[in-house]
Amino acid sequence: MNADFYAAAERRIWRFQFAIAALGCGGTALLAGPGSAAMLALGAAISILNFRWLKQGVDLLSEGATTRRRRLLVAKFLGRYLLMGGVAYGILKYTRWDVRALLAGLFVFVAAILAEIGWEIVAGPASDPDGT
Repeated sequence: MNADFYAAAERRIWRFQFAIAALGCGGTALLAGPGSAAMLALGAAISILNFRWLKQGVDLLSEGATTRRRRLLVAKFLGRYLLMGGVAYGILKYTRWDVRALLAGLFVFVAAILAEIGWEIVAGPASDPDGT
């Protein structure tokens, strides 16, 4: 496996995340209303931010980060969980918003990874390195 393969997989994961979030919000708006769709969108945004920070952390580790950048990496790594936990706690404690939709949105990253796995199973060897 080369760098082009991983770059193409990363691009597809980004696309899958946005597509899954958009389809999920649209379906949720139709089935459960705009409030639930907003909660799913919030969860999806946190999930996508989680992926971005995770990727930045892996990139920093792979290039040999300085001590200052390592501290930033640890702060972002822990910050991901503090952000998700804080938002979930605030919603559970102080609102009547649809927590199920928020939790579903938090799984956008997982769904995108599963979609990428499916893509590789179906089109793996036959696909171009650029993800088309």
